[in-house]
Amino acid sequence: MKRQGLWLPLAASALVLGACSTTAPPVSMTAQKTARAPDGMKWNYFGTPENDKRLAYGLPDSDVVGIIFSCRRKAPAVGFHTTLSKGRPGNGTASFRSGKAQGRYAAKLTPSEISDGLDAVGEIPLADAVLAAFENTGLISQVEDKVYAQDARTAAERADIKRFFSFCRG
Repeated sequence: MKRQGLWLPLAASALVLGACSTTAPPVSMTAQKTARAPDGMKWNYFGTPENDKRLAYGLPDSDVVGIIFSCRRKAPAVGFHTTLSKGRPGNGTASFRSGKAQGRYAAKLTPSEISDGLDAVGEIPLADAVLAAFENTGLISQVEDKVYAQDARTAAERADIKRFFSFCRG
């Protein structure tokens, strides 16, 4: 074969090998901060035997949960349980954003039994601007690394969010 004729089969081979590559391209920092939620994640509203209500963002019937909010009727605050990938066990904080409202909340951090991170458990006052914005829009994100927006995508999810806050207020 002529020297020029070798480039075509080599280029075709490179394209085929590139298409079969199992190595993903590196993820940029911007992409990490705006990661997409795993397929099937949604908001679910439910009660517990302790007579409180919960609103969880996760895969139904699994341990894959981004955040759980909980409250009792006429509660002054809403409890939260989420996972952080950075930090040390002990006293810490978790941050949430909904639209332009953002807040940092005290949390007890303990090693997670389900993930490689830390479980963060704390409370947010029911009248807090982040929760008010979340109730109105269905939009919320945890402001920590590697966290995806935990937004309500359907009318049923938005209705569950409204029912949860209505129950909390009593």
